[in-house]
Amino acid sequence: MHAPDRQPKKRSAHIDDAANEASKRSAARRPATDDRADAASAARGSASTASRAAKPPAFYVAVGVAVVAIVVACVLGFMAFSNTSQGRDPNAALGQLEGKTPEEIQKELDRIVEEGMFNISIASSVEFADGTSEGELRIENVPNNPYLMKVEITRDDTGEAVYTSGMIEPNHHIQKARLDVDLDAGDYPCTAVFYAYGKDDEQLVGQAAAKMTVSVLG
Repeated sequence: MHAPDRQPKKRSAHIDDAANEASKRSAARRPATDDRADAASAARGSASTASRAAKPPAFYVAVGVAVVAIVVACVLGFMAFSNTSQGRDPNAALGQLEGKTPEEIQKELDRIVEEGMFNISIASSVEFADGTSEGELRIENVPNNPYLMKVEITRDDTGEAVYTSGMIEPNHHIQKARLDVDLDAGDYPCTAVFYAYGKDDEQLVGQAAAKMTVSVLG
């Protein structure tokens, strides 16, 4: 009676042992599969990282080239503007010369300057306390002049330029200014050359001249 009871238990134990052995074999096989999966995943991760690492240099190069192109364009634009637009004289003040009567001012405003004509105005004699002091040049580009103006004063004996203005717009004047050269005391016969430039393109249109004397007192 007891033998039949033990046999099923033994068989059950055998089945359990077989199940345990199968479980162990299955567990022994799993690491290899997992290792391969992990290796594949790591390989994909490395490839993805390498791909991401490979992109930034090209991206930065492209951005760098674009920035350089913008800078070059700005520089070229500035150079082109500088070549066509001449600086205005910082001493040029808006309006007519100081010391004019209201009648003289109105007369100048009413004057019609004919096309192709260019009115010039400068003191015939200018005194300077010394070679570095201001003198009253009284240069004027009258309101109705159709041109921009630039003035250069040169010595008659040597041809040396002793004063050059910046660009002066119509209805602007230079009351006082310093010479560009520190002259010794004396009287210097000079010629003031007035250059006329187009308002739009600032191209030289023509010139006119006036005799004057520069006197340096000390």
